[in-house]
Amino acid sequence: MDFFFEPKGVAVIGATPDRFGGGRNLLINLSLGYDGSIYPINPKYEELFDKKCYPSILEVPDPIDLALIFIPARAVPAVLDQCVARGLRGAIIECSGFAEIGAEGKALQDQCLSIARKGGLRLWGPNCMGLIDLSKKYVFSFIQPESWEGTFNPGGVSLIVQSGLLSGGFITTLMDNKTLGLAKACSIGNKCDVEETELLEYFLRDPATKVIAMYLESIPNGRRFFDMARSSQKPIVVLKGGKMPSGARASASHTGSLAGNYEVARGALEQAGVYPADDFFEMVDMARCLEKGFPLPRSLERKPQIAVLTYSGAAGIVTSDHLENYGLALAELSPQTLRRLEEISPPWMPIKNPVDFYPTMEQMGQRKAYEAGIAALHEAPEVDGIIVHMFPSAGSKTTKLAQMLSRIPESGPQKPILFWVFGSGEGYENTRLTLEELGYPVYFEIHRLTKIMARLFEGSQRITVSALPALPEIFVFLKEAIQNRGKTGHRVLDEQESKKWLKAAGLTVVEETSAGRLEEVVSAAERLGYPVVLKGVQEGKVHKTEAGLVKLNLNTPEQITTAYQQMVETGNGRPASFLVQPMLKGDLELIAGIIRDPQFGPAVMLGLGGVRAEVYKDVVFRLAPLVQKDVHQMVTKLKGQALFKGFRGFKPVDMDLLAQWLIRLGELAVSFEQIQEIDVNPLLIVDGKPIAVDASIILR
Repeated sequence: MDFFFEPKGVAVIGATPDRFGGGRNLLINLSLGYDGSIYPINPKYEELFDKKCYPSILEVPDPIDLALIFIPARAVPAVLDQCVARGLRGAIIECSGFAEIGAEGKALQDQCLSIARKGGLRLWGPNCMGLIDLSKKYVFSFIQPESWEGTFNPGGVSLIVQSGLLSGGFITTLMDNKTLGLAKACSIGNKCDVEETELLEYFLRDPATKVIAMYLESIPNGRRFFDMARSSQKPIVVLKGGKMPSGARASASHTGSLAGNYEVARGALEQAGVYPADDFFEMVDMARCLEKGFPLPRSLERKPQIAVLTYSGAAGIVTSDHLENYGLALAELSPQTLRRLEEISPPWMPIKNPVDFYPTMEQMGQRKAYEAGIAALHEAPEVDGIIVHMFPSAGSKTTKLAQMLSRIPESGPQKPILFWVFGSGEGYENTRLTLEELGYPVYFEIHRLTKIMARLFEGSQRITVSALPALPEIFVFLKEAIQNRGKTGHRVLDEQESKKWLKAAGLTVVEETSAGRLEEVVSAAERLGYPVVLKGVQEGKVHKTEAGLVKLNLNTPEQITTAYQQMVETGNGRPASFLVQPMLKGDLELIAGIIRDPQFGPAVMLGLGGVRAEVYKDVVFRLAPLVQKDVHQMVTKLKGQALFKGFRGFKPVDMDLLAQWLIRLGELAVSFEQIQEIDVNPLLIVDGKPIAVDASIILR
């Protein structure tokens, strides 16, 4: 990637004097910061903006290794042929008219990529706005020079975006706001060649980049992205576009349909320790907060404990509501902390969290009150983070802010301190900018501030990367079974065979007997003991309940006979065989499974199961292989997580056994690439232990 960011010479193909032309902006932007050789390319002109203009890239002298292209899309292939002939290493195609417009544009884009790959030329884009490097003042983009010159605020945040929006108007808006410290911004558009994982790898090595923020609509190399993000020492913030599915995934299993268009990606990003964002400004707010470098605990066995220092009781109440909504808790202040705050407060004012400090401000002045209050909360061991409310007057002096924060150590432990600053005019602006310069993020909305605080602690709980587990000896049976199944051509395993595979992998499954004739079914029921469950097995049939092939709680031979005859006479065809199982009484019905995602590979699913699994859709995914802590985090992400701890007299789930179950399920998918999906529904919890009651396996 070095020749994109540090080229020895740059050609602008499509350079023009046209005031509204992208080629004009590219040329001027280069001239304002780039210190290498610049070559305008346009056969219509001999000179542009005091630079010699060349009719073709073939006539450009050395040194040169990068072309910026802004010409009609249909002319691009011929120009790329010339770039290859000239020996260029890279080209950034910033014009549109390619895959984003449909099949014809996609064919044109593929033609460009074919030319580039044959000639050893790397392509960036097309349909993008190039790159910006503020540390060098390089602007390889067609944004208007007037919109950025003099407004850029250098810093440690680098952006990788799949849209031109963030390299254009959005970035200039942020720069004008003077809060985002930008290192580099890369707009990769259709990413026909250069894609996000290559740039992520570059930024992980880049000394100017402290935080990486990304807007992505797709992650084709999902597994590589996951591995890099999970091992990254730099924070990564991702805004994923296309979260809402346009339609259910076509799949025979619950697992496949519940995976949707986004659920696997969301689980993978959470598992990798990526900081998620829900909109553009939240992505930037998160990134600029992470750039401050607040040390955070790597493991918390409780909710993060937050102290709120406010001048308004109402603002304190609203903040408390948002804290609970985002999984944070109001810190219970210790007697020592309360005593410190009471010593500087009026005797009639009770102190609790949120700490209403307005009477204290009236008594000793705003600066001294904030200084003492912030110091007391920062030094309190029971407090993990602090939210400060501030209403600056019109003539607020910025020097006072530094004094307010002077008792926070410059080195050593520094808890996150986020400010909600409310107001307008010069006092507000001075306060906001000064706090940002001092290293304390400022927000205008309480809900955004508390959400960012919650994201900080969520992202800090990164799990150590685990090695791929060794293939257990019990999987030897499955090797042979998969080979034999491949010869028959059958893709969907019936319930009985699926559970044989699970049992061979060391997973607990329900006891059952296979039978054909009615008398065999009755005999099996009497041997197992009433009540029993009767299931009809048909090849390729996964959803048996909807087909009338499951009868529960049968207590007599007469009930079995009736159920048997109903299944035989059903319009769906006679079952090939029948399964008789004991009617287990469980405390909780879960659903577990495997989906082999085209971007991220094998992923394990856990959720609330039973016949309503696809109604509630309370599921979470993690990429295989899993470790025990992955499973515990999966449970915390479920809306029904309270059910795992025991509910209204039911026994709690044995989390160690559940973790072992899901870890082994993940090993199964990692070890056998032929497995496309596994569906275990329900995974019944009996006396705290997981047992597979029904299952299906779909092969690739």
